[in-house]
Amino acid sequence: MGDCPSHSSHGPLASPMHRLASVGRTGRWLVHGLASELTSNLLPGRAAPPPLSPSQGGLAVVTGATGGIGEEVCRGLAERGFEVCCAARDRRRGEALAASIREGGGCAFYVDLDLEERRPAERLARVLRGRRVRLLVNNAGSMGGSVGATLRVNLCAPASLAVALWPRLGAEGRVVNVGSSSHLRAAGVSLSATDAAIDRGLRAYAQSKLGLMHVSLLLRAASAASGGPAVRDCHPGVVWTPMLRRQLGAPLCRLLEASGASRRLFRTPQQGAATVLWAALS
Repeated sequence: MGDCPSHSSHGPLASPMHRLASVGRTGRWLVHGLASELTSNLLPGRAAPPPLSPSQGGLAVVTGATGGIGEEVCRGLAERGFEVCCAARDRRRGEALAASIREGGGCAFYVDLDLEERRPAERLARVLRGRRVRLLVNNAGSMGGSVGATLRVNLCAPASLAVALWPRLGAEGRVVNVGSSSHLRAAGVSLSATDAAIDRGLRAYAQSKLGLMHVSLLLRAASAASGGPAVRDCHPGVVWTPMLRRQLGAPLCRLLEASGASRRLFRTPQQGAATVLWAALS
């Protein structure tokens, strides 16, 4: 499972029924996804992280470690006794994060991992050199890039990482796949991981998140059959992350920040990470 399968896209929606179904799915996401999330963010008592319990221990691999949520997940796991493998493609920020965790008394190291490349799971497995893994957090995400890159980062890489590390996780381990309510916009995975077109309508993003949920179902079935690790899906909500800000654009972000809406309507990276930590530790 080192490569993501490639197949041709279905192309433009072919009939009025397909268009109507697409509009229905978008409406479902707007109501049950985005609107629900923004409304819940206005309520008091946003997500708090699980209590500190430094006895957890073991090796935790976190992808997308230098992003807003990923960095907070790494710090939270280190505070709870894990040795954290900070996997990301930004070497400067990744090494700075690992160093910061170590300076704070935690244990962490950086691994250069670009999930857009071919066979990232094999590279990570070589770096870890057969070590046991207690936790895999598939947190890395891509939005607004090419269709192919979006599918490779959000769907293919998490699946291949879980399969590659499966024997090292064992019955005591856990896989956490970080999802999105955007999966409500998708009916299936029909796009190609080799498509270089820009994902302007975020159709590939939606399909990748639905596909990741399907991967989790398959992994849970495999775990039940063979006594493998636990597999969890989680959705951090609408979080004010660098990835979201890039997608919204600088003018809108400045407006949201100046009006205070970015604080009222969106979760902070720390609050988004709290959901991931609950899925990882509870």
